[in-house]
Amino acid sequence: MKRRPVRKTERIRGLDGLRTLALFGVLLFHMFPRTFAGGYFGVIIFFVVSGFLTTYSTVRKGQVPVLSYYGRRLERIYPALILMLFISIEVIALVDKFKLLNVQEEVASILLGYNNYWQISKSADYFANLSNNSAFTHLWYISILIQFELIWPWLYRILSLFRKPLTAFGIIVLLFLFVMPIASMDSTFTQTMLYYDTLCRVHALLIGAWIGWLKAGPEGKRSIRAFLVVPAVLAFFLGSIPVFLKASGTLPGVYHYGIVLYGLFCGIVVLLISCSRARFLRLLDNPVTSFFSRYSYEIYLWQYPVLFVFGLLKMNMAFWHCLLQAVVLLVLSVWTNGFVAQAGKYIKARFK
Repeated sequence: MKRRPVRKTERIRGLDGLRTLALFGVLLFHMFPRTFAGGYFGVIIFFVVSGFLTTYSTVRKGQVPVLSYYGRRLERIYPALILMLFISIEVIALVDKFKLLNVQEEVASILLGYNNYWQISKSADYFANLSNNSAFTHLWYISILIQFELIWPWLYRILSLFRKPLTAFGIIVLLFLFVMPIASMDSTFTQTMLYYDTLCRVHALLIGAWIGWLKAGPEGKRSIRAFLVVPAVLAFFLGSIPVFLKASGTLPGVYHYGIVLYGLFCGIVVLLISCSRARFLRLLDNPVTSFFSRYSYEIYLWQYPVLFVFGLLKMNMAFWHCLLQAVVLLVLSVWTNGFVAQAGKYIKARFK
């Protein structure tokens, strides 16, 4: 496949706003699970955007050197993850060491990328009270992401052998869209299995990946008019509010059709904004959303451990407790991002 020149400065407007929406959905769900019962839908946005960016970058480069690809992904995922795990475990040990009874087994599942299946084996309930869970329950998402990253370069190489790789990939995506709805109708699948299983959740990553491939090809050069983009984006953002408020993870409809439909709508929005030059999209990429987008990974890593520790300290009742949690979360996230970046530069300089 012919290599296409890549402009490093090229950037897709609107994705910062989507990441911020996803982040706040997840944060509000963890902080106020009774009020924002469906905030966990924000993870679907993260999956779609991650799949889109990974594939868009891959297809535009036209080749996937597997080792360098894995190296870049390891560099992005693991330093901040390991730092968060180390600090969190030390702090929890000081507050309540009995909350770390299975920590070695859990940490191994996180670092090796199978935490979602480890949680299935423990019949973990993502919707249980925060104090009854681990501080690392949310890292099932990272495990599915790691699994996708491991498979993606090989899948891309296989699909590239087809005459019409985008069509072949579309068939794969279509098949995975039916996995969760079919599984949800099988009584042998528990809610835990439906929520954590990779086969049930990977459709969102694949939707984003297919759109990324489409955008990187000749078809992606076409511009979509603003009168189509603006209403769709507004409808998605406004429609996400009742979803975040009402779509409880205990409702059967969430698994029958809710999660899949939301992933499809999110994919359509990503496609529209990636193929549009509408000035409206500048509103989504403002200084606030750019900040949260830049630190979204670190914020996602830290938010559950911070809430967990504050819960152990009984500092999750008053309004000022919430403000303090937010401050600690932001400080840790910004510090982690900066520390990892500086450490990476230092290590690279030493090895050179």
